[in-house]
Amino acid sequence: MKKERFEWIHSWCDETAIDNLPRVLLIGDSICNNYQHLVRENLKGVAVVDYVATSYAVDSKMYNLLVENFAKDSKYDVIHINHGLHGFHMSIRTYTAKMDKLINKLRTQGKVILCETTAVKTQGNKRYDTAWMKKIYARNGAISSLSKKYGLKVNPLFDLSVSINDIHRMDDGVHFEESGSAILAEQVASVIKEEL
Repeated sequence: MKKERFEWIHSWCDETAIDNLPRVLLIGDSICNNYQHLVRENLKGVAVVDYVATSYAVDSKMYNLLVENFAKDSKYDVIHINHGLHGFHMSIRTYTAKMDKLINKLRTQGKVILCETTAVKTQGNKRYDTAWMKKIYARNGAISSLSKKYGLKVNPLFDLSVSINDIHRMDDGVHFEESGSAILAEQVASVIKEEL
């Protein structure tokens, strides 16, 4: 396990007294952090949406303690997990093993939807980041294999992220403007609705 220069955790539990609607948990990274409020808007009146987003990688004790305990803290009908853009140091073998272990635990807390990692470009969106894209292809392959192993739905955010015009991307090549996050949020909400 290797820490990044900065580590962070953001979370929100929405309308905790409401128990007459399904409750959804979004687990992810900064991409999730940027679309979570828009997913909540998309699902208003359909489901209550909580989220936990963090930079900690799936091979860290912190990540696993955080995510596992967050998922146990409420009764979730659907858990949507998207976490592939951290832990660059991890081999695909480690990533797959850690995700496998986590998914197996989350399945006891609610219906799990796995999510592909979004594409990464270089600064200024000039081209795709070769090193990161190699990791992302491998990790999305692992997610596909794990979805088959456990019979879980996969949200294909990778292809969607590739189709999003650069005007909807931030200059860092990783994140999306509010308009781009809205495109991702609509897809996330749509997939969740299908599972409710």
